[in-house]
Amino acid sequence: MSDHENDVRERAHAIWEREGKPEGKHQDHWTQAEHEISHAGDQLEGDDLPNLEVLREAARQHTDAFIVKTDLEDAEQREATPGMREQP
Repeated sequence: MSDHENDVRERAHAIWEREGKPEGKHQDHWTQAEHEISHAGDQLEGDDLPNLEVLREAARQHTDAFIVKTDLEDAEQREATPGMREQP
């Protein structure tokens, strides 16, 4: 068995244990493990991580073809425009 296959096997086993050792999901765990190992260097860390909740909110509120900086701010951080009510 190659080093890569062994790494995938160990990772798939860890995923299986983390999910409570379900029966019949070995192919799903193997596929997930292969994906995680092959893309391990692609992961973002720290301040590079996108705030997905903010991105979803910006996409929901705007149908523009682009997103501006204020779209990426948390709703709590945005200043209200005087005389305007916050939209649900």
